[in-house]
Amino acid sequence: MKRLLLIVSLLICCVGLSSAQDDHFKFKGIPISGSIEEFGRKLVADGFCKVAVNTYKGKFLRGDCIVMPVGSDDGMIWRVAAVFGAVEAWSTLSASFDGYVDLYTEKYGRPTKIVRAFTGMYDNTAVRFGHQMSAVYHDACNYIASWELPHGSIVVKIIKGDKFDSGCIMIVYTDNANKTVVRKADLDEI
Repeated sequence: MKRLLLIVSLLICCVGLSSAQDDHFKFKGIPISGSIEEFGRKLVADGFCKVAVNTYKGKFLRGDCIVMPVGSDDGMIWRVAAVFGAVEAWSTLSASFDGYVDLYTEKYGRPTKIVRAFTGMYDNTAVRFGHQMSAVYHDACNYIASWELPHGSIVVKIIKGDKFDSGCIMIVYTDNANKTVVRKADLDEI
C-alpha cells in the first residue's frame, strides 16, 4: 500500500512539473522561462550560434535571422525577438509579412489586431507614388499583426533595416507569466 501511494505521489509530482513548464510560452519549442543564459544555451543546442551578448544567429521558419532574448534586471527572460535579414524591395517585404501572417493565422486563428497602413506624410502617397520603402525607413510603415494567446502574445511587424530604403520582418514572442513578474517589479519601483 505504501508503495502504491509512493508511485501515485510521484506521478502527481511529474504531472505538476510538466504543467508548470506548460505555463510558459514557447519559441521554437523552447519555453520562455528561466534565465536569458539558460535560454541561450537551449538556442545553441538547437543550432544557433552566439554572435554577441544575448544575440544569436540561426534559422527560424526556414530563414536566417537574429534572435534576441530580452530579460529583466535579474536576468529572467520574458520576451524573444527574431529579426530576419533586410530587403530593399517592397514587393518582397510585404509578401514576407503576408506569408508570416498567413502561417500564424493557420496555427493560432485570426490575429487579435492587424494593421496595414502608412502614417505621417506617407499616409496618402506611399502606395500611389511607390514610396513604401522610404516610409519603412522613416518609421511611417505601420504593418503589424498580433495574437493574444493564453500563455503569451506574438507580434509580426515590418521594421526599418540597417540601410536606407531597406526593411525587415520582426517576430516577437512575449511570455505572459514572466511579463507579469517584470511588470509588478516595475510598478513596485514607481
